[in-house]
Amino acid sequence: MTVSSSPLVVVGICSPERRRYAHALGAATGRPVVRVSSSPSTRVPLARSRDESERVILDVDATVDALHLEPCLRSPAAEIICVVDAVDLLDDLFDDAPLAEPTAADDDRGDVGARARRAVSQLESASHVCIVNWERMDTASLSVLMSLVAHLGPTARARLSRGAADDLRALRAGGGPAIVDNVLERAGWVRMLNDEHDPYLTDPRVTTERYERLLPFHPERLVTALDMLDAGRAGRVVRSAGFCRVASRAQTLARWDQVGSAIWIDPLDSTMESSLTAQELVFTGIDLMPGAVSRVLDDALLTATELAAGPEVWASWADPLPTWFPAPTAILERDTSTPDELDRD
Repeated sequence: MTVSSSPLVVVGICSPERRRYAHALGAATGRPVVRVSSSPSTRVPLARSRDESERVILDVDATVDALHLEPCLRSPAAEIICVVDAVDLLDDLFDDAPLAEPTAADDDRGDVGARARRAVSQLESASHVCIVNWERMDTASLSVLMSLVAHLGPTARARLSRGAADDLRALRAGGGPAIVDNVLERAGWVRMLNDEHDPYLTDPRVTTERYERLLPFHPERLVTALDMLDAGRAGRVVRSAGFCRVASRAQTLARWDQVGSAIWIDPLDSTMESSLTAQELVFTGIDLMPGAVSRVLDDALLTATELAAGPEVWASWADPLPTWFPAPTAILERDTSTPDELDRD
């Protein structure tokens, strides 16, 4: 098989399937397989050089965020292959387990739902999605799964795996969506906010919808709305992401990041505080009822009377959301010189 010199990065939340696939890909391409793993002292392991990363298959452990694998992912030609176990995908997207335990207080790998968050981020950043163990699913369930993959990562080329060598040959031959070079612009929610969401594979049970409002959320009613969505009052919400404002913290635009039963609402950089955006969210789910997500969230918006009360009153309201702490000023330096971070299998 003739292959380019671009990096081949293999990710997947199911470690046995990912590792088997990485080794099969290494055998097919003639490249050695390098396992990239993290340790408590080094959260972002790196290849020692661009040349090194381009000569190997990087088998990236689930505890490592593939988006942080510098320098190889800065190359426009970088290929991220997400290996998905068809049988376990939905369970993985609703898995509220931490990725690593124990962890430091500022290490989000210990968050509730961190495993589900990593599973969805791998799908959203992938250039190729290879679905294994699909033979064990019925046709209707497989259609829903493939459509969900396409909604979450609409720029990725998805394939029911027939072996690593055959997959790579077929995926690189073209067909399907045009791969987006910028990894951060591959996610379905980003594509929807940019009016570019066009999943290649569809199923009537899987939908993605946009929610935009100018009013901020009331903090207590927002928590009630989140509980209702998690309970399935609008259908099965698998993924939602975007930007929001909460009235009690109205001076700061927040990032909304939900997958499965876990949600993070975190402050964004202070340079975005002057934005006029209130709610700009994207929801992807299975069997979502038309208009139901909007109705649930609309009940959490400020009323006209509450809006007229103004920010000073809003700031005095009870706020059950987690406290926002200032971001640490120290910058973690990435160690590019320690050979232990790349463990050759």
